[in-house]
Amino acid sequence: MPIVNGSVVYRVKVMSNGQGFHVPEKSFSLNVNGFIQTQIAEEGRNQEVSFGTQFPSFENIIVYGSPSRPLWSTADNAPVMLLPGIPNNKGILITSSEFDHSTLIEAAIESCWVGSIRCPKAEFQLMIQEAIALESTVFIRQNQLLHRFIGNYSLLALQASSSDAWEQVMRSVCVRQLVPVPTSHAGNEFFYVLGGGVELGTLYRADIHDGDATFTELRDSKGRTICEFMIASLGVEETCLTRWVTHRADEDGTSIALVKLYYSENHWTYHIVLHGTDFHLRGKLPKYFPDDSGDSFMVVNSMTTDKSNSTDILVALMGMVYNPNSGILYLWGNCLICSFDEGQTFLFVRGFPTSRSQYLNIKYFSLSYHGEFAFVTHLEEVWWGQEGMDTVVKVKPSPGITVFGSLQALKGFKEYFIGTSLLSVFWDAEKQLQEVLFSIVDGKACIVKRKIPVAEILSYNLFNQMSWTDHGSYNSFDFPHTCPFFWEHLEHLPQPEPYSRIQQYTARAPLVTHPSGLQTTASLATYQGLLYHLLKLHSEYIQDIGDPAQNPISRLLMDKMVLEDYFIYMSSNGISSSGYSVEMDSFSRMYMNPEIYLPHKVYLDLHASYSFSVYISAGNPAVSRDEIKNIWISAEVSDNDFLHAIVTRQEYFNRAAIVHKVTVSDRGAFPGQALAGHGLRPFTLLLKVSRSARKCFQDTSRGIVSQGQQRMTIYIGCPPGKRLAFDITTTLKECSRLNKRYIDCPYPSPEVPCFYYADLFYPFFLIQDMVSGESGPFMGSYTFKVVGGGAYSRKNIRYYTGEEILLYNSYNHSSKQTLMWTSEGMSVNKTQDGFEVLSGTNNKIRWLCQTNSPCGDLSAQGLMAPDFYFIIEVSNKGVDMNTYCDYALRFEIHVHGFPLDPTRALYFMLMTLATIGMILFCYIVFHCCGPGLKTVGKAAYQAAKEQPHAESESSLVMDEPMMYSRIRR
Repeated sequence: MPIVNGSVVYRVKVMSNGQGFHVPEKSFSLNVNGFIQTQIAEEGRNQEVSFGTQFPSFENIIVYGSPSRPLWSTADNAPVMLLPGIPNNKGILITSSEFDHSTLIEAAIESCWVGSIRCPKAEFQLMIQEAIALESTVFIRQNQLLHRFIGNYSLLALQASSSDAWEQVMRSVCVRQLVPVPTSHAGNEFFYVLGGGVELGTLYRADIHDGDATFTELRDSKGRTICEFMIASLGVEETCLTRWVTHRADEDGTSIALVKLYYSENHWTYHIVLHGTDFHLRGKLPKYFPDDSGDSFMVVNSMTTDKSNSTDILVALMGMVYNPNSGILYLWGNCLICSFDEGQTFLFVRGFPTSRSQYLNIKYFSLSYHGEFAFVTHLEEVWWGQEGMDTVVKVKPSPGITVFGSLQALKGFKEYFIGTSLLSVFWDAEKQLQEVLFSIVDGKACIVKRKIPVAEILSYNLFNQMSWTDHGSYNSFDFPHTCPFFWEHLEHLPQPEPYSRIQQYTARAPLVTHPSGLQTTASLATYQGLLYHLLKLHSEYIQDIGDPAQNPISRLLMDKMVLEDYFIYMSSNGISSSGYSVEMDSFSRMYMNPEIYLPHKVYLDLHASYSFSVYISAGNPAVSRDEIKNIWISAEVSDNDFLHAIVTRQEYFNRAAIVHKVTVSDRGAFPGQALAGHGLRPFTLLLKVSRSARKCFQDTSRGIVSQGQQRMTIYIGCPPGKRLAFDITTTLKECSRLNKRYIDCPYPSPEVPCFYYADLFYPFFLIQDMVSGESGPFMGSYTFKVVGGGAYSRKNIRYYTGEEILLYNSYNHSSKQTLMWTSEGMSVNKTQDGFEVLSGTNNKIRWLCQTNSPCGDLSAQGLMAPDFYFIIEVSNKGVDMNTYCDYALRFEIHVHGFPLDPTRALYFMLMTLATIGMILFCYIVFHCCGPGLKTVGKAAYQAAKEQPHAESESSLVMDEPMMYSRIRR
């Protein structure tokens, strides 16, 4: 399986190909565990370094019957899970496969006494109390010390280097408790640190981005802590304690805190406090349990003071969690409370027993982020609930799970008839509730993961209420008929890719000629290389210049060998030299057929909608019309300001069926525009059939599933995988047609299109959907800016500053003859900064290149006219109100054939005229005065020639007497 950069969380699904024995479909995690690395020791030997030492076995380490612990990690983001709380040991149970396999490791941290006057500690504990697993980092708390370890993840763009040993952080803070935030936002992960000792009441938020952690103390603009704010706001001098904190996971980064004020031993109050830049007191929770006398949620307003409908049992809360998809805030302790408005109105969930005993309190809470939740009490009871339901149900222990365990034991599954001890519960990537158990089989300890089939357990609970009837001659069981309908399924679901934004490729494995049919090392290496190549082409598809024909699959098939048919023939006849062959035609984009289930996620752009139908059959055509008319579907959205749901009903009495067409659409309330896949806001659509909650079940290929409720998460914003691209094919074609000129480039380049300066420039753009593979012309509005450029060569390109961009493109700042372009022959709108707004059909551009612009006054180099490379930025942000997408694009073009600047051209003209005039003057002088000048020249030449000869004769006459005198001597 190929590994993709930027992610360390993977899931593999194994399905049958329809040939041979049936292979049941199964998926499992295959995450990257980067917490073991290898470094070179001083002696030159490889030394394996990890964040601890592995225990050889579980015996005598994990105590049977020890209390269970929560699993804290970032949902869908953390590659490992950590389970702390091993008594009398620094042990951590770590897994990267959702406990299909797990390892018990002793953390390599220093065990020291941390008690002091500033941070009092009654006794020392060796046990790791809390652990949080993030994408690349894990944090653990032992006593009041917080430790961090950064994994070795080369697939992630980490700012911090991987750790060689545990590092203690927040040394100056007395850490009382860690509080997880299970969701991430915009690439950031969070958790909170509660201060203790003399810092009791202080609150810190940890922001982790690319492995780099930043700890910030939450204070208001006056420098007050949350407890100081509460005491000042309420005017009391009481003990203040921050019980829990959660994060809204939005652009504002709002923190939601649960604060407890102690007035006396049996008198306290809880308050919800929000923190953005300042603290804001949101609401006060009721002090006592309301009277459970109704048949639905018990609603209590934060301003309610009436105690007549309350019991004498005090509300004691331990923690809370926020679901950003549905906007529901859950608060748990000796009761379960939910709030849809972040602490102004509270709904007490029924079904959980109210008691003063602390053993019935909720110990930890696990949210699936897909409409379900589970929690565990101090008695290790497992409870289950669903958003939109007013009651929670105990699933373990229960009659239903007893029946389920007995049936599984009859089928031969050994793990269902051995003694087990609960370690934790969690929701896996498939949103199935799982339990982690410790068991001892034949004296050997092991860790077991088991699925808790909630729907099957609830169905057994329901049918456990059957009665025995004596008919005289025979006896029979009477099963209750509780479901108001017989069958429910979905119809007319649209093609999933445009909405789910999941792109899939199919790539068949090589064909092996060996009789065994098993893959070899060479065939697997070839197959993996081809998959890497396909993913590389997929990543390269995100480029500035778009061509609908150049998708990854078409580019992959262009690289096929010429003799492909020959090699297939050789391989099919068993005479291939390599022993295998690859069918390249099997590499293709895969389009999924609409399934019978709603997708987990749907992405909607501005005013987009998603429609489907729900078919409900009453089973028997003889059912009365009144019974059919009593079957209704209600559609609920988590925020009516952003989503609008419409349900239309059509009845078919001859088939005793009802068809509800459901359409959920965007209301256009998303603030502003964002890049593709960024700043999305999640919401929830919930469909409920009346009188069907926990009463309707159906046996399917996936097992027993509940019916009567359909849930879907809808993301509002710019869907991922959509981008703006420069349509070079259409641009070149239209520029050539409209300018009536064949475009010829002196230096052609496939990466940089070439245009002529004197021609009008007609840019065209594409909206490319990289998931569905579709492309279409962009007809919206956009701004066109030159943000960089350089003359003569691409090496001279530089990007302009913000001030220069305004000078070269804006009419409000171009008083110094600096404009580089303008629109031609059309009236266009302008932004506040003076940028012209173009559109898909209003796109005539004339190059100006005024004197003081970078492309003005270019001198020619050689015999070619000057040329210039432009970096163009196109953006629809703030000018195109037809989409939530901020389409930002930068691309490069080459413009040649620049005319000379008028001043420079006049200079060159005058110099040329002067040169020509000088040549003509010399020519005329030569022809008019030629004969006389010729005679004078000859005379001068003759005289110059004779003068050296006369001088040589006179020197000979003067030298003769001197020579004679010398001879006589």
